[in-house]
Amino acid sequence: MAPTKYHRFRHGERCDECGARQWYAQDAIRYCRNGHRLEGFAEHEGDEDAFGTQGRVSRRKKEARKKVAVKLTGDEGRELYLEVLQLILLKQVWWLVREKGFPDDFEEIVRALWALRVRNLPLRESGDRGDRRRRRGGDGETDGYASSAASTLFSSQSDGAGFETSDFDLSDATTATWAPDASRRWKLPKLFDTLALCYLGCLVRRLPATTADFCSWAQKGEIDFLAAFNGIPRNVRDRLPAEYHRALQVRDHIPLSRLQAVVQDLVISFKVNFDTIFPPLNYVPVLVRFMTDLTLPIETYLAAKCIAKILETDYSYPTGGKKIRTMDNPEVLLIALLVVSAKLLYPLDDVDRPPRSYEDPRSMKIDWVQWQKTTREETNESSPNLLRGEEYKVTAEDVLNLDKTKLDDFMDWFEKMWIGDGDAKTDERIQKLFQDQGRPSVPSNQNERLDEDREIEQVKSRYTALNNSMIAVEPVPDPENIEAAKNEKQPRDFCPVWRTEEDLPDAARVLYSKAASLAGMPLSTLVRGATQVERRLEVWCIQRAKQRDIGKGKEVWTGDNDMDD
Repeated sequence: MAPTKYHRFRHGERCDECGARQWYAQDAIRYCRNGHRLEGFAEHEGDEDAFGTQGRVSRRKKEARKKVAVKLTGDEGRELYLEVLQLILLKQVWWLVREKGFPDDFEEIVRALWALRVRNLPLRESGDRGDRRRRRGGDGETDGYASSAASTLFSSQSDGAGFETSDFDLSDATTATWAPDASRRWKLPKLFDTLALCYLGCLVRRLPATTADFCSWAQKGEIDFLAAFNGIPRNVRDRLPAEYHRALQVRDHIPLSRLQAVVQDLVISFKVNFDTIFPPLNYVPVLVRFMTDLTLPIETYLAAKCIAKILETDYSYPTGGKKIRTMDNPEVLLIALLVVSAKLLYPLDDVDRPPRSYEDPRSMKIDWVQWQKTTREETNESSPNLLRGEEYKVTAEDVLNLDKTKLDDFMDWFEKMWIGDGDAKTDERIQKLFQDQGRPSVPSNQNERLDEDREIEQVKSRYTALNNSMIAVEPVPDPENIEAAKNEKQPRDFCPVWRTEEDLPDAARVLYSKAASLAGMPLSTLVRGATQVERRLEVWCIQRAKQRDIGKGKEVWTGDNDMDD
């Protein structure tokens, strides 16, 4: 006889009479282990065809648990943020060395600048020794600042805040912001500091790169900046505190003069904290490039150098004084000297100022109408593609009217800028639009950097058109009565001063606008810088006249009180 097979009651059930927890079945009736019959249960014999079947069993699929990374806080979160900035800075340096041909020692220079920038930040020292020092205090703590962490933060073996779009006034920087007070500490660096450190490395290495160049590279997506947050490893982003996410994200373009303002602040801070002075701007190749891009005669270059010598400038970033004027910025000064030279040599206000002789530089006159046509042909040439770096200017209305090629360019830029590997539902819905939609090849853009031979040919063609359009002006010597009166000046000796954008004539507005765009600054900044240069030049002329009249017993007003206007 087969042994009796006992079963266990379900959880919470038992025999009502004896409380047994096991039961067995006999003749389709269920009994407890002690033989008491259990009510409410009867088995039925199934058909032979249904023998051994128990019905369909369905089980709910368990949802995969998502691992949620723990957000770091305090010192650990701050150190992770600095390591992320270090990674971005390292990518930028590598791109400059590999793609732009910067020297190999450029990385060492930027590494030293980065170590100084994070040297006095409140970092957590590594190891238990640092923890004991913080708890114990004393000389070993160094006020909680980890110099060892700063020295190793930038390593070649690493793998590991939005701004308003308004213009930035370069005259707002003051040394009072960086007063050497022991209670004041450096703030954490921001994303713009990475580009600024690369630019300062160019100053140290005497490389002719400008802030406008860095902004152009960043705006076109060549150097890692605008979309730098998407290049951070996912596991790092998950552990990074939320307050640092915004600091690593910028808008779709770089505001004008923002990088110049950050560079100016860093120059002052390095001087105040470490007594570090950066060399002056390597202005000669930059000035030549500005002149050729604006298609101006070589005489403007010579006049700009003469005016710079008169003003006794060395194109260095200012580090002292209570107030820094607009023209104290070397890049603003450089482009301002060029437009002032063009303004003095080739009048922009349609006023005839004939030269006194053929040796006068004003013996040749530029046809500014033809100059506008010559420069406009290159920039406004029809192209099937969007201008790189200007995709952010496309509005919702423009998208509806774009052709297929330009729409593809815009979507490529949108995908690169705003579509990351996030898991938000919005990102997932947007990412589906870009799946399996890769273009076989990125179309070449007419505004990409041309090879050297083609660029030289374009410069030659522009200057050929400029020389053909220049007009010779007959000299008109001074009358004898004017020649006798040395103190009197003719109207041709005066040049108008345009202090605001509204004061600019048509030709001047075009020249100033092109120059400001070339230097990466607002038009108002260039107008203010040019006005200050002209004022300094006027004061110098008055002082020279005073020196000539000293022996004649005459007093001449110098205008020193209005020198900074």
